[in-house]
Amino acid sequence: MLTFISVALLIYGAMHFYALGKVWLALPHSLGLGLALMFWGFVMTLSPLILWQLTRQNLHGTAVIASWVVYLWMGFLFLFCSIFMAFDIGHALATLFGFKWHLNESMASGSAGLLAVALLGYGYVEAKQINVEEIKIATPKLASGQLTIAQISDLHLGMMQSDKLLERVIARLREIRPDIVVATGDIVDGQGDDLDEMARRFLAFKPPKGAYAVIGNHEYYAGLENSLRFLRSAGFTVLRGESAAAGGIILAGVDDPSARALGKEAGTDTRTALASTQRNAFIILLKHQPVVDSDIPFDLQLSGHIHGGQIFPFGIFTRLVYGVHTGLTKLADGRLLYVSRGAGTWGPPIRLFAAPQITLIRIESQNK
Repeated sequence: MLTFISVALLIYGAMHFYALGKVWLALPHSLGLGLALMFWGFVMTLSPLILWQLTRQNLHGTAVIASWVVYLWMGFLFLFCSIFMAFDIGHALATLFGFKWHLNESMASGSAGLLAVALLGYGYVEAKQINVEEIKIATPKLASGQLTIAQISDLHLGMMQSDKLLERVIARLREIRPDIVVATGDIVDGQGDDLDEMARRFLAFKPPKGAYAVIGNHEYYAGLENSLRFLRSAGFTVLRGESAAAGGIILAGVDDPSARALGKEAGTDTRTALASTQRNAFIILLKHQPVVDSDIPFDLQLSGHIHGGQIFPFGIFTRLVYGVHTGLTKLADGRLLYVSRGAGTWGPPIRLFAAPQITLIRIESQNK
């Protein structure tokens, strides 16, 4: 964990150095400007740690305000750096091929700043538009008729994502009326929030054949006991290295592998989760991260975690790290993997070309 935090702060600090360096080059130089940029870069690089400390001290009101400042800035910074890197590449290519580059440092900084603000606003609006994606799967393993399953993932309920997001999610669930709801992790993302009230709101929607959930990495970060209490109070059966029969299929679930870093491996073993399942049943594996085990017998794995990148072009990096894309993928051995973009946001409260979603999965019998 310490290594991860160190690397993350190093990358975040480098982004500040790059962006604020561009601002320094664009403006008239002065000692005051230099000190102001250095101070802002230092404080904002450490701001996630400062926010974490505010949360630990249960300073909820201050932490909420700080969250909006810290994460809106984080979103702006990422967009500003991405746009300016595109400008730098364009400048380099123009120089290489002998074309004139018309943007000086001042014009480039102003353009990048305005574009970043515009995209930040667009991304904030896009993050509110929850789409419903529907997929159909035909199988002889379902005796007759069809079964509908709604997958929700990555709500990140906490200081920045709470009542309004939950209302939108529940409204969508009421519209599509699934037989079963499954939650594939990172539903909770915060301490000191009114999780009990949000759990009661969730409990008001009761799918006829049950609701099931697995633990994601942020449930551990938020505090496992609080997260489990919320999920169970909200009406979910939490599958932790175990399986359950529902609606003529088998649902199996495992905890996120981040549990191992905390010395809690009991619910992470997929083989244990599937040990008592019938091999002729249609098996759905609920697993937060979209990592597929080659020798695990399932028909469909439902995952989330990567948010579809959440903010373009970050999806390029998640594709490189996990080797999968969002949506439905047919694996080489015939098994299916579905990766959701999720319904909430982590960090910056925006989505850019990665709209939030709930997925409605229709499993139909080939014998009907």
